[in-house]
Amino acid sequence: MKTRLISLVLALAMCLSLVLTGCGASEDGEKEVTIGVILYGKDDAFGAAEYAYINSAAEALKAKVIWHLGDYDAESQLKAAENLVASGAEGLLFLPISDNSVELISDYCQKNKVWFQMMNRDIADPVIKENTQANPYYVGTSFEANEAACDYMTEILVKAGRTKLGLGKVPAGSSLSNRNDYYMNAAKKYNATILADYTTPSDGSTQAYVTYMENFKNSYPEMDGLLMSSASGGGGETVLNTLSNLMDPGQIKICSFDTFEGMQAGFDNGWLACLAGGIEIQSLFDFVMLFNAVDGHPLADTYTVLYQKFIFITNSADCENYAKYISNPSYMIYDADTIRSMAVRYNPDCKLQTLLDIMDAYTLESVVKAAEK
Repeated sequence: MKTRLISLVLALAMCLSLVLTGCGASEDGEKEVTIGVILYGKDDAFGAAEYAYINSAAEALKAKVIWHLGDYDAESQLKAAENLVASGAEGLLFLPISDNSVELISDYCQKNKVWFQMMNRDIADPVIKENTQANPYYVGTSFEANEAACDYMTEILVKAGRTKLGLGKVPAGSSLSNRNDYYMNAAKKYNATILADYTTPSDGSTQAYVTYMENFKNSYPEMDGLLMSSASGGGGETVLNTLSNLMDPGQIKICSFDTFEGMQAGFDNGWLACLAGGIEIQSLFDFVMLFNAVDGHPLADTYTVLYQKFIFITNSADCENYAKYISNPSYMIYDADTIRSMAVRYNPDCKLQTLLDIMDAYTLESVVKAAEK
């Protein structure tokens, strides 16, 4: 009888162990949070960085990530969301391809009671935006602090004595088109004149930049500065190469969003005044926000919009540090302890402000200082 009792106790202990460790439990016995992530891909620099940051956050928080890569339309992203939830995802983090994908995934999550968080995007359509913000399962989104960046870069040019400017716009309707207006507002604020503008080619043609710069040089020889809303897709490289063939080094000083090949030489040769980049890290904060909600500890009573500060590069030395610490997917800016400090599971005193304070301290100087400790 005594032997049978001991056997029963051992059997119950084994069952309890299986419940704690087998059914999606973490090593400390708490339930493992599973999050599905929808991202267009991880083969370019931006996607690779976001992929690395999210995996780093998941590892620190002992969460499980299920990835779905390679979807480029709203219907495909919805199908990805459905597949991820069917695979066990309790929350969805996604970079929406369009407002339509936001609408579809928001409706799906509300019907199925699934928490969701967007990253790197605002919602342009006012109806979709209002409906999404009314969804009780919408944790929030994040996007770049574009207005502050446009103001800062315009001020840099004006302080350098460059007040007769060209403006490189992104197409109207783009999620980044607010940069166009922010630049124009900043030019007015600092008493600079926008002499002419161009719109970034939507077909990816870099030849268009050659034509734009030739027109600027021929029609506005007094132009001494250029504000660019985007330098991606070869735009930055082409603008620098074209100007180098048209005029003396530094005759036009450039401030732009995005980093690109050859930027260090651009600073050394006097063409560049400032570049804004380094916003991939915001995906880590998005993941943490969603983790807290899924874990039963949302950091806010309603949806939250996070504004990610840019890293500003203003000289050749900054380029080296940027390559070493910011655009290097093998280097993690935040260690596990810092990431866990933003999760209520690991830090009961964590509040939304805890996360916001860490975001606000993000500068190239602070990253380099922490890395050198």
